[in-house]
Amino acid sequence: MIRIEKLDLLILSELVKDSQMSFVEIAKKIGTSSYTVRRRYERMKKEGIIQKCIVSIDLSKLGYQGKAFLLITIAPNNDKSDIISALKKIRNVIVVSEIIGPCHLFAISPIMDLASIRTLLTEVKKIPNVQQVKMACIADTNYPVNPSFGRTISRKSSELERAR
Repeated sequence: MIRIEKLDLLILSELVKDSQMSFVEIAKKIGTSSYTVRRRYERMKKEGIIQKCIVSIDLSKLGYQGKAFLLITIAPNNDKSDIISALKKIRNVIVVSEIIGPCHLFAISPIMDLASIRTLLTEVKKIPNVQQVKMACIADTNYPVNPSFGRTISRKSSELERAR
């Protein structure tokens, strides 16, 4: 198991807030040297903790009002990969993943209005062997993660520190 320390979590917390932040800026914010930040960043990349730094997009600037989360149940004994491929072809579906639980697949799509929700659901239900689609919508337009995720990581680093 990979050992992650408080300093690593602090670095991750800053990167989640702004994936383009320089090592110098991160070092100033967390009270260490830019060399230490770079070394830890490179180690976390090598160990696969950091896979890539991505840009977070405010979908509202592109006209979207929120995101729809779809929980999809498929007919028994069907190849999920065919359904996953079909879901990925639907306009605005940005995430598709297999899940374990009462449903088989999970998908995320930004939405503009009620009409876009109806269109999304209609397209998903047209896919052969899709039995049921449950949906929830939120008004959050950040993608891929909300800036509050950085606070979650910071809280986790504090918990680790207290546990020592």
